[in-house]
Amino acid sequence: MKRRWLFWILIIAFLWVVISRFADIEKLVKTLEGGQWQWVAVAALLQIIYYIVYTWLYQSAFDTVEVRSRIGELLPVTFASIFVNVAAPTAGASGAALFVDDARHRGESPGRATVGTLLSLVADFVAFLFVLGFALIYLIANHALQSYEVIGIVILLAMVGGLIALLMLGLWQPDWLRGILNWIQRAANGLAARLKRTEFLSPDWAQRTTSEFTEAAIAINTHPMRLIRTLMVALAAHAVDLLSLFVLFLAFHEKVDLGVLVAGYAMGILFWIVSITPQGIGVVEGVMTLVFASFGIPLERAAVIAVSFRGLTFWVPLGIGFLLLRRVKTFGAAETTRSEIWSVRLVALLAGVMGIINVLSAVTPSLRNRMRLLEQYSPLSVSHGGHLTSALAGFALMLLAFSLWRRKRVAWLFSIVLLLVSAAAHMLKGLDYEEAVFALGLTALLIYLRPHFHARSDSPSIWQGAQTLLAALAFTAFYGVAGFYLLDRHFKVHFGLGTALRQTVVMFTQFYDPGLQPITGFGRYFADSIYLVGMVTFGYAALMLIRPVLIRHRVSPQERSHAGEIVRAFGHSSLAPLTLMDDKFYYFTAGGSVIAYVVKGRVALTLGDPIGSGDDFVASINNFQALCTRNDWLPAFYQVLPEHLDDYETAGFSTLLIGQEGIVDTATFTLEGSQNKPVRNAYNKIVRLGFTAEVVMPPHPTYLMRDLRQISDEWLTIMNGSEKRFSLGWFDEIYLNSCPIILVRNSEGTIESFANILIENQASEATIDLMRHRRDAEKGQMDFLFVSLFQWAQEQGLASFNLGLSALSGVGENPEDPAIERALHYIYEHIDQFYNFKGLHAFKEKFHPVWSPRYLIYPGAGSLPAVTIAMIRADSGDDVLGGYLRHPK
Repeated sequence: MKRRWLFWILIIAFLWVVISRFADIEKLVKTLEGGQWQWVAVAALLQIIYYIVYTWLYQSAFDTVEVRSRIGELLPVTFASIFVNVAAPTAGASGAALFVDDARHRGESPGRATVGTLLSLVADFVAFLFVLGFALIYLIANHALQSYEVIGIVILLAMVGGLIALLMLGLWQPDWLRGILNWIQRAANGLAARLKRTEFLSPDWAQRTTSEFTEAAIAINTHPMRLIRTLMVALAAHAVDLLSLFVLFLAFHEKVDLGVLVAGYAMGILFWIVSITPQGIGVVEGVMTLVFASFGIPLERAAVIAVSFRGLTFWVPLGIGFLLLRRVKTFGAAETTRSEIWSVRLVALLAGVMGIINVLSAVTPSLRNRMRLLEQYSPLSVSHGGHLTSALAGFALMLLAFSLWRRKRVAWLFSIVLLLVSAAAHMLKGLDYEEAVFALGLTALLIYLRPHFHARSDSPSIWQGAQTLLAALAFTAFYGVAGFYLLDRHFKVHFGLGTALRQTVVMFTQFYDPGLQPITGFGRYFADSIYLVGMVTFGYAALMLIRPVLIRHRVSPQERSHAGEIVRAFGHSSLAPLTLMDDKFYYFTAGGSVIAYVVKGRVALTLGDPIGSGDDFVASINNFQALCTRNDWLPAFYQVLPEHLDDYETAGFSTLLIGQEGIVDTATFTLEGSQNKPVRNAYNKIVRLGFTAEVVMPPHPTYLMRDLRQISDEWLTIMNGSEKRFSLGWFDEIYLNSCPIILVRNSEGTIESFANILIENQASEATIDLMRHRRDAEKGQMDFLFVSLFQWAQEQGLASFNLGLSALSGVGENPEDPAIERALHYIYEHIDQFYNFKGLHAFKEKFHPVWSPRYLIYPGAGSLPAVTIAMIRADSGDDVLGGYLRHPK
């Protein structure tokens, strides 16, 4: 919330700057219009290169202090820092803070990032001192040095000296640095106390920051070549900036000597740095104009060049920084912000529209006047090929639009290629420059939005798709050649092998071919079938190229063992033991948590909440969400506890109540009292019939497993079903040999029913998983089994017994509940004949449990059908429709 307010404060400040300087912006536009536009464009291109090199300076400085970063990540921060330094002028500190905060969000050390930011500033200033030195010599030699320029140089030298001293403190005098930071910490926390707020800085902040400063300073001292590289990058940035200024002289047809050029540039940059106005607004232009005019350049022309240079180096980057501000992590930038989502969706829709335009344009005759112009330079056959190419590219773009919606990187690449092909095809088929411009504009938009298309396709499928594509080409060619060669009696033209091959190729490079004249219905069918075969095979290849990442690997014993350690240390729900079943895959977070999940279709369905330290919870769901985004999966969390619903909603998920778990307090459970009479009567009846209950501990003998399997098979037959998975266990001897089992025997000692017991030590709670009985189970036997379980849990000192999920109970009972929950409540009330929801709930209610809600967490309403199907498939153990997961047994 604080960052959001800060963001809007900066926006207001920016608008104030723009409004207050609107006359300057108008002057800039009119000034640039007076220059030769080709040279102005070159100068603008050089400025783009300059900011890329300047960003490289930060990346190199960070690398020197061993902070990982990439130029692509830092470029938006560079532009945003320009914006922040103007909107919140603090002598450059606010812009530098963006780089530090960005590094912190990427998991890097803020202390080291601070040193890296200082190092980049020092390298930039030191490199500029070389340029300034040359300018100073030139000005002195020409008796043109002014007193205000000397003052500016002195201030700059003091700034550079102070920054270098601050860096050196970490290496030579860490105690002094710690003392300074301790003073800052006391002042900040003292201010917090006056404001009656919690401490701004933690008690160990000064010590930790000093340590990080020292480590970074040692890294600089240890890698001098990295330091030299950083300085060279800074020099290169100034060289590019200087070159752009020279190009502006060319744009306005003004000659300039190297000395004058460097002197004007140096003085302008000097007062950009030391001016008391934000970023030297209003000062830089004046100083540069005075310097150029003092060397004989006409005053009006000097002012025009200075204003133009200032516009390209300040106002344009300032606007870009404003646009990229939300891309910076400090202001909550994330790949799933609403604006970015709609940017991706818009470009996907535009790609689909472009596909429709391509197809319509392909079947529309070209304009005659444009065709006459085109015929002077291009043969007619090329225009025909342009029609077909446009149609095929349009069809492909319509297919790819859906994958662009899903942020597929491969679809992004293919779309760019197809749009470029479309632009060329539109020009070749009739100089349709309107469609070509639209295609090129959409290409530029896709390139701009490249960071948002990060969903991977399945790598083996990409290779398989490429092979399929080649096979499709070969098969279609073979199909066409063989057909024309063998069926030439169905056409007026006699086809040999050569002509058959040529005809097949022509059909995919021309919109039509007058030479192909079928004389029978079968001939016409065959000619059309070539396109059908090509579309089917190419379409299949495209689907293979863009389908989501599939999991093929098995979970290693080491991974399962590591997951078990985390579950035993942090698991506190009835589902925790089931996360170790071998149908699960695991995602381990850097904070020591584990998420157990399966992938069904595009849905990565997790069982319960992430298991681990509470401090790592938010990072766990965010990191798992990022993993799913990269793999083109939809993340969903099944049967989560109510404690972290706010965290899920903050991460952008929707929540749905799906039922309640009944939890019996074993300490207070009793059969006494009138309300327990039905259970007591059933229990006493079974006891009178000679039934007994016994809990046996693992490992279990082979003969017992044989008897239990017989009961299990009989129970499955009664239920007319098969083993369930995911949120339930299944009959597996290895699994059953890991847990206690309660056996219910009749008076003859025969086992009539059983249930395996799962114990969650962190919650001091027991539950059961498999509960199975013979076909003719005595009525009341299940009541007897549960009462026996409660008594056993009391003896073991367990605090509670979990009866498991009562699906749909408590869902949608209130009029203000969401519509989807009310719909589920209707199912609960009226479709009981399909699944005994109410009967199961009534059975559990007999034991008077405390009901605890359980939720489904899913990405949004649009994903709910896919998530529902995934839950069904996961529950049924479906591995056939997907066909991609291979679980060890």
